[in-house]
Amino acid sequence: MDEHTLDPEERLRRAGHVILDGVVAAEADPDVLPGGPNPVELAFGHLLEIGAVELKMDEDGDELELDISPLMGGVMLVVRRLVAELAARDRVDPESVVMSVRAAIDQAAG
Repeated sequence: MDEHTLDPEERLRRAGHVILDGVVAAEADPDVLPGGPNPVELAFGHLLEIGAVELKMDEDGDELELDISPLMGGVMLVVRRLVAELAARDRVDPESVVMSVRAAIDQAAG
């Protein structure tokens, strides 16, 4: 099956895996591939291959459109699963996990 003809659910699933690959790559030792490709860029490059990010011309042919909906669907799969895992681990509701993450983001940004 051609990567760009994946059914929508498979595209989301693969996008979720690419997001996780990017997280792991970001934690990789930069000296593992000295002078080689950036592991994060390598991981996220697969988003184009699976059609999770597409650049198209609009119907009139005068503007480019960027479609990231499959990418965002993959991100949502990952985030929902991680929130569920943390909620189960800590024996709290998912909303508590989300509030905790929001607080951590605000603290890191401030």
